[in-house]
Amino acid sequence: MDLKEQNSREINWIADPAQRFQLVKAYLLNHTVSIKKPPYFFEAIVVESFEKENLLLIHIPTGIKLVKGESISFFKTFAKYLQLDCVFEKEYEEYNYLFRLVNIGITETAREEDRIPVPSEVAFASNLVTYKFFPGDKKEKIPNIVTELFSKYQEKLREGNFPDLHIDKFGFVSNRKLEVVRKTQKILYIRNSADPENFRSKDPSFVDFAKEIVSDIPLAIQTYKNENIKSEVIIPIVYSDGHCEPFPLGVISLHSSEKNILEEEMRELASVANEITDVIKTWNTFRTTTSYKILDISKKGMCVRIQDKKLADLLPKFKTIELDILFRKQRPLPISGEIRWWKKDEKGALILGLEFHKNPEKALETKRLEKNTDILTQQFKKIISKRVS
Repeated sequence: MDLKEQNSREINWIADPAQRFQLVKAYLLNHTVSIKKPPYFFEAIVVESFEKENLLLIHIPTGIKLVKGESISFFKTFAKYLQLDCVFEKEYEEYNYLFRLVNIGITETAREEDRIPVPSEVAFASNLVTYKFFPGDKKEKIPNIVTELFSKYQEKLREGNFPDLHIDKFGFVSNRKLEVVRKTQKILYIRNSADPENFRSKDPSFVDFAKEIVSDIPLAIQTYKNENIKSEVIIPIVYSDGHCEPFPLGVISLHSSEKNILEEEMRELASVANEITDVIKTWNTFRTTTSYKILDISKKGMCVRIQDKKLADLLPKFKTIELDILFRKQRPLPISGEIRWWKKDEKGALILGLEFHKNPEKALETKRLEKNTDILTQQFKKIISKRVS
């Protein structure tokens, strides 16, 4: 799919047919709209509206293949986002098509500020933080360096206080305990398998064995006894950095048939799991040096074009991104933002809509951004006023 809206503003759907056509006449008639159909870069013009027949005549310069009764949506983004949901009726004449208007919606809230176009010679984006591999992508194999790191830490810990410890990748899981640890990303800790209370946990960071694995505690105690396991700890190694959804890469597991695994030992292994994750993140994360076009900007967010094919496929999986804005004759301005929407243009480049994060600790950077945006706004208004006059 080549278009996605994330955390989009709520749309107010208009029930009254008369109000729908009032919106069309006020905002869309003889205006360009985008077609919400792959590959999402085609545009159309709303030529005429027929309120009594509940029809719209729409001109599509490129032409389009549709079957009668097929649903299609059009949208336009200005201060607000407006969407037309239609059903194709017939081709009126070449490149002109009749659509039945099914629904129309408009965002409840408008943008607080207009986005200002950014000339490339004034500013561009660069130094984008990205990954060598994306954790959680089922199509992507976990690199060998991760496996090697697991082996290195396993050897180190075995030479210390944990000779029976194992560190493995999460592969195919048939073990119920491992499956729960992977799914919940919580620690499973059974200090004493003969004590029924050890199978219950009120701590949200730990697996509650009785609720999440086996509710029959006497049966669980007997199973541990049969397997000669006096104590057990299973700790997920979770990749998490705010850019993507947390993903369990591997697991640290330790069984003891002779003594209880102490809480301080469990905490030590949990710390090791975090250390392993930090090492992987350091290796996996890097900054690009390519320049990226800023299409428009405001104090609240911006729209940027990413032409690199690999990044164009990778970044839509992110929740947030970090990069620098380089204004002319200024040092790089670091920003981070949430991806609100994305789409791909006709050349396969990625268009990202970002909402800047509000960080009180970076007040100076925020002030710089606002000052530069004010200057751009003033310059843009001067250009527009000259054109009008």
